[in-house]
Amino acid sequence: MNNLTFLHIVLIYLVVVNAGTFIMYGIDKFKARHSKWRVPETTLLGMAVVGGSVGAWLGMSVWHHKTLHKKFKYGVPLILILQIVLVVLTSCGTQRKIETITPVSHRYVPEHSPSTFLVMYDEAIGKEPLLKAIKDYGVEIIYDYHIINGMALKKPDDKSLEETMEYFKKVKGVVSVEYDQIYHLTDPVKPKLDNK
Repeated sequence: MNNLTFLHIVLIYLVVVNAGTFIMYGIDKFKARHSKWRVPETTLLGMAVVGGSVGAWLGMSVWHHKTLHKKFKYGVPLILILQIVLVVLTSCGTQRKIETITPVSHRYVPEHSPSTFLVMYDEAIGKEPLLKAIKDYGVEIIYDYHIINGMALKKPDDKSLEETMEYFKKVKGVVSVEYDQIYHLTDPVKPKLDNK
């Protein structure tokens, strides 16, 4: 159930219970004047407690009913104040937008060329759309890998590497656009010597 539906249900409930409580106070006042069976005080106060405190307070004011009884004179306003405080406190928590925290990716991005990137294309589509995009965008072909469907390209001087890579990701037939990574040997290769 979404928040809007829940809010509508709560508002409808409050309107109904307060209208019912207001009418119940009027009926009890009428019965008191005509010496008939009365609504029990616990029911009148209970209606205020379950959300009808506004209706109880209005019923007391409009019908001039139970205004001299201390448990109504002080109890109904106290119940109303407590319910207002409760609504304010709970609405502060429900109105606050809960933001989900996107986990930070700690993916290691190796050192890469600041101007060169690699593009792989679909063999079935061919490299014609890629070649047209290269010409239109002003990219330089560094190397065309003939044994695989890919090229090393150099970005134009007036464009950033990321901007250029994003452009080529949208070219028809391109299946991947990657950084041209630079690898450093941390341990130099040592020749194996035969000990005789």
